[in-house]
Amino acid sequence: MSYPHHLGMTVLEAGPERTRVSLTVTPSGLNMHGSAHGGLIFSLADEAFALISNATAQAVAVETHLSFFRAARDGDQLVAVATPERVGRTLATYRVEVRRGAGGEVIALFLGTVSRREKPA
Repeated sequence: MSYPHHLGMTVLEAGPERTRVSLTVTPSGLNMHGSAHGGLIFSLADEAFALISNATAQAVAVETHLSFFRAARDGDQLVAVATPERVGRTLATYRVEVRRGAGGEVIALFLGTVSRREKPA
């Protein structure tokens, strides 16, 4: 079983201009304070980042940053929406907003840069 599948992630949309991945927070994803574990939120954002950055190239992360704005709770559906900020020949940077629900408030903001090269034939 893959890591995203183990966490209950679902790919809603995957393309080079926008990628959306969702999951529902469950009790196994909570931290000691009863809110969604930061690692769970990071994993959701990172999966959207991986999918979008590899849509048209072979890419590996070189830097990421995640800011937390609000807590997520048991039962919350989280949706990570990834969009490109700048895509160059060898480097690309993507923005991933983790939202509560499809159009809800932003609970975390992820920025990531990848090193990219052409996909092997």
